[in-house]
Amino acid sequence: MPFDPTVCGEVPSSHNTFLTALLCVGTFLSYLPQHLKILNRRSSDGISPYFILLGTIGAGSNITNIVLLQFIALQCCTVQTLGVCVASLLGIVQVCIQGGMFYITFVLYMAFFPEQSKYVAAEETEETDGEARPLLGRMQRATLEWQTALWVAAAVATHAVVCILMSALLVMAVGPYAGPTRTWASLLGLFSLCLTCMQFFPQIVKTWRAGAVGALSIPMMLMQTPGGFLFAYSIAIRPGVNWSSWISTFVAATLQGVLLAICLVFDAREKRALSVDDRSAGDSQPSPAADA
Repeated sequence: MPFDPTVCGEVPSSHNTFLTALLCVGTFLSYLPQHLKILNRRSSDGISPYFILLGTIGAGSNITNIVLLQFIALQCCTVQTLGVCVASLLGIVQVCIQGGMFYITFVLYMAFFPEQSKYVAAEETEETDGEARPLLGRMQRATLEWQTALWVAAAVATHAVVCILMSALLVMAVGPYAGPTRTWASLLGLFSLCLTCMQFFPQIVKTWRAGAVGALSIPMMLMQTPGGFLFAYSIAIRPGVNWSSWISTFVAATLQGVLLAICLVFDAREKRALSVDDRSAGDSQPSPAADA
């Protein structure tokens, strides 16, 4: 179906435009504490690779979903004023910011993967009279954690290539408004929903077993949990979007709230333990009077 400029008459309300613009800024700012914490610690220890895998692939699927479903907004910019065009594209920008910031989290996770968790020493041995003896030098083998992280990186790259190529082929072959393209977009939305439903479970389990917050950022979650519900609402009220575009964000906000509650409990426990240790250390030091 060719592009029809007459369908570009519907413009987002000023309320929706303001809310979406506010959420774009808030989404960008909310990821900064997580990025800064990894950079300051120089370590991504405590973050689950499966949380990164599901979150990054889900973000990529969500970006592709909304770009295809709101492809009309991109084409309408050719016949709209700059202000109306920007307002119409804010829904796409909003999802792209969220996905892009999670991709940055993925890059930081890989770049600052703990060095001590990458390899373990493995001695080469030779059999002599039925007895294993070490050869000169030591070999290093990758740990299961590092192998998993490398597999996650390969899966993320493969998914991105598939989304880009498949979407481009459908748009060029049958058009952005044809049934196959819309079906592909909806399937990606459902796929993103499934990944989002599972995304926080590995991180919840890892954090619960570790009993510590690690590299996770509590300020990020404090901003993102309520913001996630607003995010889902702002997407849902945009024209041309169905439930598959916002439901994953709603589910993510709910599960992130559970993770936030666990992290707050562990963080409070860690602070109490440090306070007790500081008091104990102070009590054990002899007073100046006693030394005299």
